[in-house]
Amino acid sequence: MDYRYIVVEGSIGSGKSELSRRLAAYFQAMLLTESPERNPFLEQFYLNAANHGLATELHFLVRRAAAVEVIQAEDERNQRVVADFLLEKDQIYVPVILRDDEQTLYWEVKQRIMPEFPVPDLVIYLEAEDQVLEKRLRQRNDGVINIFPAGYLQQIHDEYRRFFHLYQHAPLLVVNTDQLDPLANDDHFELLLHTMANIKGSRHYLNLNE
Repeated sequence: MDYRYIVVEGSIGSGKSELSRRLAAYFQAMLLTESPERNPFLEQFYLNAANHGLATELHFLVRRAAAVEVIQAEDERNQRVVADFLLEKDQIYVPVILRDDEQTLYWEVKQRIMPEFPVPDLVIYLEAEDQVLEKRLRQRNDGVINIFPAGYLQQIHDEYRRFFHLYQHAPLLVVNTDQLDPLANDDHFELLLHTMANIKGSRHYLNLNE
């Protein structure tokens, strides 16, 4: 197993940031995090989605374009990178957040500023049922679940499933985390590592019940 660039993705509440942190520590890799809390428009979007969606997504786009340079620089140094976001995750969020005219503008801007970006050696998609994701969000006790616009979480969960059902750009490991917990359970984390080391083909599934 010689993964140089690993991406961990999943819907809101999936634990992607925490797992990315643990994998980065294990592989002694650079941790590249999206840090949504640093987006100055995000809270305004949650409070008034109709007026702040475009600014929110453009801020993320600029940060992702900058991340390409970081990934390429680490690759040139022969260093590993673990990221908690997929560079093309705007394909999940933009259709939900932006109006048709805003989407047209967003994709035009992206075409101009987004450089050609590297393909991950492995994408790990953390899959979970809606009620499991909601429970995890409530356990965070940060109140964030209370500020999402009505229906927003369900749309995002659905878009994640649609996107990864069709995803073919990189080797994909779909991890069902309804019962499997590679964060709190060391045996489950070892199972994840073992699965990563023995993946064959472009798509693989890890389910504790199988």
